[in-house]
Amino acid sequence: MDEMTAVRELRAEAPAAERAPFLAGRDRLLREATGRTRVRRLRGDWRLMAAATAALITAVALIGTQVVDRGPDGVQPGARPGYTLELGSAKDLLNDAADAIAAGPAVTARDGQWIYVKTVETNETDDEPGPQTSEDWWPYADPKMENGKAGDDHSPREEYAFLRSLPDDPAKVRAKARAFFYATDKSETRPLHEYRALVAVLSRAYAYDPAGLAKVYRALATIPGVQAAEVEDAAGRSAYALYLRDPLSTYRDEVLLDPATYLYSGYRSVAEGGNGEWGKGDVELGGARLATAVVDEKGERP
Repeated sequence: MDEMTAVRELRAEAPAAERAPFLAGRDRLLREATGRTRVRRLRGDWRLMAAATAALITAVALIGTQVVDRGPDGVQPGARPGYTLELGSAKDLLNDAADAIAAGPAVTARDGQWIYVKTVETNETDDEPGPQTSEDWWPYADPKMENGKAGDDHSPREEYAFLRSLPDDPAKVRAKARAFFYATDKSETRPLHEYRALVAVLSRAYAYDPAGLAKVYRALATIPGVQAAEVEDAAGRSAYALYLRDPLSTYRDEVLLDPATYLYSGYRSVAEGGNGEWGKGDVELGGARLATAVVDEKGERP
């Protein structure tokens, strides 16, 4: 079981309630994605951040580490409701993020190594809503998770190979992503399927080729309706949120990006409309990725 599968199970004990017909779509996305007042910025503003990010990533490459640590041990969960500052279309953000990532270093691994991931999660449907911090180790090469043996789950090695295989055409990238994370619900629209598949790739890119990962961001930028916001994650940090509204859902499932690196940093599930249990803007589920690293043995920490 990997991080995204664990996210899906966060709601295992929750009551069905009247929104039960909408949970299938939410769970699909959450399963794939487990990890200052201002006006909407112009493209030029994003380019300044992209340039700074490229310089930061280059500096990290010179240091020679493959560890990404995004928070202290004593994390603080975001308030309920968490803050949300809408930025509008995510197209410019995603394209500039792609430029920054393409200019950065690769993260590589070899057979026999492990992927270390540390996360913090909050779940307001639990008796003890959090935060709950956990550490996981997954083998980089896991034949049981490859070549369709585990459905639409994939090993980190298979994910890395997928990124290396991507063409330049965003439409072809979207088609390959649809096949890689195939649809299991016939009611899922193509844009929602493509969005779900591409953010799943982002959330599982523990080892990646920068050119390939950048193509995923550029493909996401071509999906109509993908929006961006500035939010607070489960660790109390600022993050960029990506989302694509599902007209059948009363919840908004967000994929979070680190504002310094544009890499995947977590998720949130936010109530879109108020009811007796949740108010508009309430964060029901949230997760933040605190650190990732390639290590030599299971149980080893960076």
